[in-house]
Amino acid sequence: MIPKMSVEQFLSARVGDLMTKRVVAIDASMTANEVARFIVKHNVEGFPVTEKGRLIGIVTGWDLLTKVLSKGLNPKTAKVQEFMTPSPITCSPDYTVLQAAKLMANHGIKRIPVVENGKVVGIFTSYDVTVYRRITDYTDFSH
Repeated sequence: MIPKMSVEQFLSARVGDLMTKRVVAIDASMTANEVARFIVKHNVEGFPVTEKGRLIGIVTGWDLLTKVLSKGLNPKTAKVQEFMTPSPITCSPDYTVLQAAKLMANHGIKRIPVVENGKVVGIFTSYDVTVYRRITDYTDFSH
């Protein structure tokens, strides 16, 4: 029988160990159409918005639907700065899974930019938690 990881071990894992480190950031001057193409090209649903390397917002496919298309804005001309979420909730790579999960639950979000020294170093998502849980369910920690 494979020993299960304890809840405490699972929840104390660090965001920096689980986050997606290859982050594609977008510019606030991009159009909604360009964001849609980025979503398809990178198979990612949300992007941090940066200016001179600093995080200024986050934009998602949901933002395209609810803030551009449903409002009748022209996706060829609507700029990210018009429909992004400014000053998004962030966390540090040192946050635990529990701390990040609480942030996501409390704010009703699925992804958090991970920031260190003012720079985006990763993205942590609810999917990362799910994948990590599945891996730990089938890993033998007795060695």
